[in-house]
Amino acid sequence: MLLCLAGCGNMPKDPEGTLDRIRQEHVIRVGRVEGGSAADASDWRRVLARVEASTGAKPVFQPGMLEPLLLDLEAGKLDLVVGGRFDEKTPWKTRVTLGPPIAKAETPIGTTASHIVARNGENAWIMLVQREAKAAGKEP
Repeated sequence: MLLCLAGCGNMPKDPEGTLDRIRQEHVIRVGRVEGGSAADASDWRRVLARVEASTGAKPVFQPGMLEPLLLDLEAGKLDLVVGGRFDEKTPWKTRVTLGPPIAKAETPIGTTASHIVARNGENAWIMLVQREAKAAGKEP
């Protein structure tokens, strides 16, 4: 049993080394969805400021449309995507990691939420971003 626990000592891991790379290069590659609301931008900027403080890395933004940015995220070309809104039935929730909702809105077809989105599997990075998103939500 001790051998099993010893093998789990470095959990969670980032198979692609996202968090380590961000800390070494001091850059967070962020896809920013064009045309998002100012209120949503205020919310995700607050989260990014906390992530920046936690990692010592600055965000570098790549503007674009939601789906191409999500494809770049999946391919490892981006570390996060911000400014996108998703409904509860989005097929993207199985392909990428949607962080906790940082803003919600009612639309004629249902509720949508803004999330900071990370690449699936980069668990240490995901945990850091989600921790900072939750903490930012508690700020005044």
